[in-house]
Amino acid sequence: MRISLNWLQELVDLTMTPAELAHTLTMAGFEVEDIEDRRTWADGVVVGKVLEIQPHPNADKLRVCTVDVGAASPLNIVCGASNARADIYVPIATIGTYLPAVDLKIKPAKLRGVPSEGMICSLAELGLAKESAGIHIFGQENLQPGIDARSLLGLDDVILDLTSTANRADALSMVGVAREVSALTGAALRLPQAPEVSIPKGNGGLKLRIASGQACPAYIGTVIEKVKIAPSPTWLQGRLQAAGVRPINNVVDITNYILLEWGQPLHAFDRDRLQSVASGG
Repeated sequence: MRISLNWLQELVDLTMTPAELAHTLTMAGFEVEDIEDRRTWADGVVVGKVLEIQPHPNADKLRVCTVDVGAASPLNIVCGASNARADIYVPIATIGTYLPAVDLKIKPAKLRGVPSEGMICSLAELGLAKESAGIHIFGQENLQPGIDARSLLGLDDVILDLTSTANRADALSMVGVAREVSALTGAALRLPQAPEVSIPKGNGGLKLRIASGQACPAYIGTVIEKVKIAPSPTWLQGRLQAAGVRPINNVVDITNYILLEWGQPLHAFDRDRLQSVASGG
């Protein structure tokens, strides 16, 4: 299981370095196969605001962007992404930045005769996606140009790739690992507290039949109405991606989030489709 230390620190007080924590868990019978320091993926990448875009004088598919990165004067950056436009906040790899995902060190350059003083990055260039259709645009508004972009990208984190033995299914969740770390170190534990939810009576037009009571002695579900399918919040997508799970939409993502947090499998069904299958339609 991939353990985000940022997430883990919300559940248990950590004072050890990632290497020390990995050693402690290994000595307790868990195998830490890898320590992935995502902070190195975008060291030198800052938030930039695109102020203006002009056509490139010598290339139809390139444009010249004027970008504010909090410096005394804006940068001139040549960009070929089709989704680049004015008044957006983007990640900027400044001069001297090394991007290990694409093995590229940013240097001053001339692209078809026009100077370029950095690079506007896509998620693929930052190691956060296999492919990207264009540059990444931050969804947040009124960001401060020049601030470190890593926290906005979820790249201020370290991931431990942890393997547990077959008899330790309790460790296949963030809460389970937090409990283990608390027991090993004596650190304070803070488990998520869910507020009490009032569920009205009724089955929402659905009936449940368990075909094999021995294999499935209990099945619990509820109907949630007025749900709008949409992308998940950025923070939730980031946590799933850090755990190696691809974000899909808010409904699917929250079930995967609960699985990762508590180790409790969940599944969301479309009520209309269930009724159609039950009726043979």
